[in-house]
Amino acid sequence: NQERYIIVSESLDIRPSKFDIKTQKIMFTKLAIAAAIASAQPALIFGQDATVVDTNSILQDVENAIGDDTTCVKNFDAKTDLFPTKWSSPNIKTYGDVDLYGAKFEPSVTTELLDITYHNSYKIIHNKFVNATYLLYQCGTEPPQEEVESGEHKMILEVPHKGGLALTSTVQIPAIEMLGLRSEVKAYVGNTKWISSPCLNHMLDEGEIINVDGDRDDVAHTESASSVEEFLLRNPDALVLGGPYDDADADRTMVIAGSQENTNVGQFDWIAFYAALYNKEDMSNRIAGSAQQNYDCASENSFFLSSSPTERNLKATTSTRRVAEEGHSKPTLLWASWFKGYGWSVAHCPNYQSGTECEWAAACNVDILSRPEGVGNAPESLGGRYWYLSDEEFLEFGKDADRWMYKSQHWEKVLAEKGVEYLSQFKAYQNQQIYDTQGVSPNSWHEQRLAEYYVVGMDVCAIMGVDDGLHKSRWLRNIFTDPIGVMPECNVAEIDEPYVAPVSECMPIAATLNVVPEEKGVENAGTVSAHQGLTFFALFVVAASLW
Repeated sequence: NQERYIIVSESLDIRPSKFDIKTQKIMFTKLAIAAAIASAQPALIFGQDATVVDTNSILQDVENAIGDDTTCVKNFDAKTDLFPTKWSSPNIKTYGDVDLYGAKFEPSVTTELLDITYHNSYKIIHNKFVNATYLLYQCGTEPPQEEVESGEHKMILEVPHKGGLALTSTVQIPAIEMLGLRSEVKAYVGNTKWISSPCLNHMLDEGEIINVDGDRDDVAHTESASSVEEFLLRNPDALVLGGPYDDADADRTMVIAGSQENTNVGQFDWIAFYAALYNKEDMSNRIAGSAQQNYDCASENSFFLSSSPTERNLKATTSTRRVAEEGHSKPTLLWASWFKGYGWSVAHCPNYQSGTECEWAAACNVDILSRPEGVGNAPESLGGRYWYLSDEEFLEFGKDADRWMYKSQHWEKVLAEKGVEYLSQFKAYQNQQIYDTQGVSPNSWHEQRLAEYYVVGMDVCAIMGVDDGLHKSRWLRNIFTDPIGVMPECNVAEIDEPYVAPVSECMPIAATLNVVPEEKGVENAGTVSAHQGLTFFALFVVAASLW
């Protein structure tokens, strides 16, 4: 009876608020199977007064509703939209409508290189970087014949995809983990020693993921493949996710080009590509939206704290200001690392494509030192694309910077090579304000960090002193005072639990302080002092964490 089924459903946790409708159907299928197993002893499972249920009729009802495959459509109506939740490109608030660098850079306010269109029973992904399209049609339907015959699409694939994935770069791992799709990864192409994900390393150790064309020598994998071709021969339904410069025409290969976007938000939003393969657009929209909201919030806080009281329209004290006011310049950021045999690589803004340091600095409203045009050398051996400064040029360039961000995990090598005598000439060294990228772990900067661009933005604002004072830098480690981070162990029992960054959400300071525009001749009723507001804000965050 219905009451008994409610008891069992609660034990299986199939509350509608927790799962989408397809997942609920799968759970009800499990419930029906459990009922079939329990039918011989109903009192044991359902209670002493329970009656034996007709499990055959239950299973038939499930079959009639969802078919043999719980992910496929049955009795498809061509007029029905099978993709009610669609990907939508972001509108990047952080960059506004003007160029942050005075007409030198046309700001991207959305994802430039990705597009997904929806057509009831199928969708088309367009990778604009390589001008390749992929048609994905819902399981239980057929792809449109005219689209198939057009020959325009690099691949026509049934979704949700069921053949597994072969990854080719660590930058692809964060999106897979955020979407809870680790079990879909069947292979990693290349050297696995650069993988920092605890769970993927565990799966490699256990042979759940095989290494293709790799040379990792610290783990005896139970299975491997010498080439992608060999892997696909064994796994003909698998997908290979290639990088932006891989062969777009290669067999069973989809090219991921998120790294070629001009902005952090644009790069991150390629999570939608992965999501589309599994009809998880609703999840990717929520993840991307939350990340962007935190990023915009951190930026707004920084501009608020580095503005004057008049600009804030806040009639309050300035005792809690963390940025010097009148007569003092904003703090300066030196973003530089050293490459043996070449020299010092420094920021060159607004060259967004070479890195995101220019964007983070602009978002935090701080001055970043940028290499002047023509200064340094661009070795022909590197195609003339990368510029480096000599020791003398670099000293003149960065000696007065307030903070130094060393974008590498090899500071000790620089210290040994250049020596304290040289480095002590830098203000940031004298004040112990040098940071590197080992806050989480030595290698995770090129992997997990891509899932937390907004956290790095909050880190930059924090080390530059233009934040609420409550955020502790997670990725940027002070080399003088902070230990090198260590990744936590994988929770093997929940291998497909979606990855969520272990940080608190950003809270908008202006809203917390009840800032309202001040009309001429009218006091700001209800406005609190910055000291009072930030104290309340701190108490609120502590209370929220305890709750």
